[in-house]
Amino acid sequence: MSKRLAIVSSGISGPLNSAVEFAKQAKLFGYEVCVFAPKSSFDLISHFGLEYGEIPIPKVDAFADLLTADQFRTLSSNDRLDCAVNALGVNDFSASMSRFQPDVIFVDCELHAHIIVGLSLGPPVIQCSSMFLSPPGSQAPPLNKRACPGVGMRGSRIGISIIWMSFLIWKLKKILRNKFKHQGADFTSALLELARRYNVPIARIRRLICWQMPWTYKIPTVLFLPQSIDLPTRPYSDFSYLGAMVIQDRPEKPHDREKVRRFCSGQGTKKRIFVGFGTMMKPKSDLLVNLWEVASKHPEWQFLFAAGQNWEDGGSCDYPRNVDVVAWVPQHQVLKHAHLAIMHGGTGGLIEAVEAATPVLLYPHVNDQQGSAARAVFHGIGRAGRHADTVEKIENDIQKLLTDPKYKKNCKALQASCQQEKVDGGLAAFLQNVTTQSN
Repeated sequence: MSKRLAIVSSGISGPLNSAVEFAKQAKLFGYEVCVFAPKSSFDLISHFGLEYGEIPIPKVDAFADLLTADQFRTLSSNDRLDCAVNALGVNDFSASMSRFQPDVIFVDCELHAHIIVGLSLGPPVIQCSSMFLSPPGSQAPPLNKRACPGVGMRGSRIGISIIWMSFLIWKLKKILRNKFKHQGADFTSALLELARRYNVPIARIRRLICWQMPWTYKIPTVLFLPQSIDLPTRPYSDFSYLGAMVIQDRPEKPHDREKVRRFCSGQGTKKRIFVGFGTMMKPKSDLLVNLWEVASKHPEWQFLFAAGQNWEDGGSCDYPRNVDVVAWVPQHQVLKHAHLAIMHGGTGGLIEAVEAATPVLLYPHVNDQQGSAARAVFHGIGRAGRHADTVEKIENDIQKLLTDPKYKKNCKALQASCQQEKVDGGLAAFLQNVTTQSN
């Protein structure tokens, strides 16, 4: 009988895509797989013929309100804590796992409540991440902090260590303030109470000194990433890199095929620049306005902007003639034809650029994107800008990335390293090992 894998995802786009690709590959190796995710994930999961299990939309923000204002005002302290635990949305998770009977449970590292309940059930629980989770130290800064190892004072070993100390102090203060603000019905208190109810020894297995909020777990952890792209840190002994989990055959969305075809086919000697900020920016943001100006100054460059669906006022923008704007693109295909990619630094986009050996100019915005920028700069495959950069600064960065051959050379070297990781193929052996241990 085939071994059964439960894969639990938050439904957030990046982690969901990684979870689905992981599920696809595991299924090809002969495992029975069920992906548990919120209802909004059903179409993508079912598109690939994977078994689907619905879970409520999980709580992933460690500092969000778990209770309403009325509940805070009217309930006793015990009732508030009880409501906070219920708000975690895992009351039926144990029953869902019992019905599927998995041999191993893989859970997104941000789904703390599901990890805790999973640990009470018997099968091995493995937390998974599509983000780089470098341990605190002197070689890799926190993912949300701007610093690149070896670059300037902030990138020195002392500088990175100071950044970590400052971050961990800030994190502790934020957890304590949140506990006081929510009167003991905060996210952290709810997790501790959940662990108590399920007899999970949380004090022994949680790891407080880490980037994740509010903590992570001393359990096997898989990263859906190539190790070649990471910084040269020493990961925890229970960490495993499984290589890039990026869906290449994702279902297409409506888009202007002619503009994409024109970009990919090229126009004479023009350099092709793909800009993929998606829905994170409005067309009249300062950075994009400056990019329009750069484009207008360089008709020898051809730009393709993937704009997302929310540029309602995009029609009022007077785009330069060498700029095409589309709602969506098959990004992995476009990157293969681009001479440069300008993006916000999401891990998925960075990996796709590496796989295409395309230099990147990153403008980090939120969460782990500063970490992507640090890795791009460290490996010499790109540059990192700021949203407040001037037209001259943006223009200079683009010029260097298009004309300095070292960037393309480094891209090809990193691409080859990632391809070698695929050839070495540790996924099959990893799955066999963890499912054998579950016997």
